[in-house]
Amino acid sequence: MVKLKAFGKSFLSTIGLRTAPPDMDALRELCITLLADVPAFDRNTMLERLGKMRRADDLWHLRGALFDTISRVHGETVARARIEQLDAELV
Repeated sequence: MVKLKAFGKSFLSTIGLRTAPPDMDALRELCITLLADVPAFDRNTMLERLGKMRRADDLWHLRGALFDTISRVHGETVARARIEQLDAELV
């Protein structure tokens, strides 16, 4: 099922009317929050990777690693819920 928000953005970019790029600092802060209660070694590894992000596309490719890192500590249900928060900001 296509989300209306995602469809709207896709349509606007197709006809040349792009929306403002996502706020990368806000996305990084969200990721830091999502990883706040993950043990330091795993959290720091992800924070290093997040620090190298330049575009939202880069973060999209890190979703799987974020999910894996969170699910190792809290299980898949918690990881899925946290990644959904991220997805809401990316679409």
